[in-house]
Amino acid sequence: MSIEQNLVKSRVKLLKESPFFGTLLLNTKYRVTEDISTAATDGDILMLNEKFMESQTPEHFRSILLHEVLHMALEHIERMKDVFNSDPLTANLAADIVVNGIIQDNRLQLPKEAITDDDLKHLSVREIYSILRQKQREDPDYLQKKYGDNGTDVNQCLQPGAGKQDGDKKSQQQQQGGEGQGKTNWKDVLNKAATIARSKNAGPIGSGMSRIFKEFLEPTINWKDLLYKYITSARTDFEGFDRRMIYQGMYLDDLGGGKIKVALFMDTSGSVDEELLSEFFAEVKFAINAFPNTEGEMWYFDTELYPEGDIRDIDRPQIKGGGGTSFSPVMKKLQQIHEEDASSRTVGIVFTDGYASMNILRPDCDVLWCISPGGVDDSYFNFGDVVRILK
Repeated sequence: MSIEQNLVKSRVKLLKESPFFGTLLLNTKYRVTEDISTAATDGDILMLNEKFMESQTPEHFRSILLHEVLHMALEHIERMKDVFNSDPLTANLAADIVVNGIIQDNRLQLPKEAITDDDLKHLSVREIYSILRQKQREDPDYLQKKYGDNGTDVNQCLQPGAGKQDGDKKSQQQQQGGEGQGKTNWKDVLNKAATIARSKNAGPIGSGMSRIFKEFLEPTINWKDLLYKYITSARTDFEGFDRRMIYQGMYLDDLGGGKIKVALFMDTSGSVDEELLSEFFAEVKFAINAFPNTEGEMWYFDTELYPEGDIRDIDRPQIKGGGGTSFSPVMKKLQQIHEEDASSRTVGIVFTDGYASMNILRPDCDVLWCISPGGVDDSYFNFGDVVRILK
């Protein structure tokens, strides 16, 4: 049976048994080419090596197709474009853990060499990448120890720019599938697939539809920008008109206003990526120094608080403490700071993995939970705002 016939057969079978995945495949452009040795994607075109694909069992043929299509639908190349040049191996590995986890959860058979990780598969591709990078800094041989030879010889199926035709006559003649030749709008395709699956009561199982959409809709907001805006937002709040300008008939906002007190708390109980911790601290310090009337203090914490002093006087954070974690002393300190000077705006920033009880006092001030890679889900926090700190 030819590769084209197998593709049609796979589409029909998936549309019948799993309409969601079948619809994704139906909207995928593909090319049969000898430019690659197995299967790959540039984010827009599914590229298949004919000999490799024809050597697969029907089950593996379908899972390989779905593996690449999910990379495309979840826009992994776009999401990881900033790290592909410097570390394509880890970027591919992180993305493979996501898509293979989805395939595995939906009871489709993966080839034996497929990379899987039940501890990480529920996380976003960026978060998995951050965790893998941290593990490699701690142990350069981590990938091989964790995933065997496949961890250092993973098929790098995400290949930015590889889909551009370069005169390969066979490749050019066999680009097919999808709706037209323009760039696929995967958000529309995912919504269409979800609608069809719901109408037939046959959505993805295991991780569920929500995990697929969470991965795709993962905010691409730079955490540094969000952190900066959170700390300095009060400086742009309207506080009346600038009286110096009223006599000239100019009614301009007065941005002078009250003082901002930043209270920074660093969780030292878990496995902390010191490089990421230093980068995070530098961004907080920069925001505090950016505006007048803004000051900040820092504490380390586990089950107790360890005062470190004025943030502007600290060059680089030095880890102190260890052991368990409790947010209770953190929230009590925040409430105390707020009550001591109610005329100032208190901003609490907590860098943590989140593994501690939320049965705690809710302070009368803003709280920003900054979650390190591998930390709890955003929904765990019952108050405050949440941002994930990733490399």
